[in-house]
Amino acid sequence: MRRRQRGFSLLEAIVALVIFSMVAMVLYGWQSTNLHALQRAEAHARENRLTRSALGVLAHVNPMKTPSGERPLGRYTVHWTAKPVQPVKPGVTAVGLPDLFEIGLYVLDVQVSDGDRTLTTFQLRRVGYRQVHALSSAP
Repeated sequence: MRRRQRGFSLLEAIVALVIFSMVAMVLYGWQSTNLHALQRAEAHARENRLTRSALGVLAHVNPMKTPSGERPLGRYTVHWTAKPVQPVKPGVTAVGLPDLFEIGLYVLDVQVSDGDRTLTTFQLRRVGYRQVHALSSAP
């Protein structure tokens, strides 16, 4: 009569180690892919924050008066250059009467940089204006 065998044979141990190694490699690949995706998502979120901050800096820029320039944004710098999209036109009121201003549509090429390194670039359309008529007071 044979005695009942206890424990694992060498072949069973090797098969178990191979299966364990394969599962570990798959998990490592999955973890690596997730880390790369997380890094890309963080970079995209950082770029979005910079873009929103630059839009705040440019909110009061009149491209007709200041067609190019730069403004500080913390440790970063926002640079812009405006190009006209349409010719400047005389403004009109809601009822069609001449207005005090001339207006024009501009596209701004915006760049946010950290020293010599460009962090993000985007384009923005803005209306430029300048007062061409004086406000007359009625007697």
